[in-house]
Amino acid sequence: MISLNKIPRLTVLLAIAFAVFSPSAIAQDKKWDVQPSVKKSVAPTNPNNIAGLVTAKIEIDEKGNVVTAEISKATDQSLEAPVLDALKQWRFTPAKLAGKPIPCTIKVPFKFTS
Repeated sequence: MISLNKIPRLTVLLAIAFAVFSPSAIAQDKKWDVQPSVKKSVAPTNPNNIAGLVTAKIEIDEKGNVVTAEISKATDQSLEAPVLDALKQWRFTPAKLAGKPIPCTIKVPFKFTS
């Protein structure tokens, strides 16, 4: 488990806020009635204390598990692996269509501060 003391709390809050509350950040796949929401998140580490932005594209299955994750954009390549490692541990309440859980694809931004 990653200690929140290792990274600025603002970074964690921004990532989670974007993932949960920003329609433009999450609305990659608009084929749902109810968008997915974060149930469990793990903050990425920032071992080199680098400032930057990483956007990840993730596929979520109908159970809310992250099936695949890939980096769409990164201002620093050294931030990519920590984001992917963290996303493997995320869990979601899945998107729904007509009341049934469905798989979907979303984008999640992470802002790192130094």
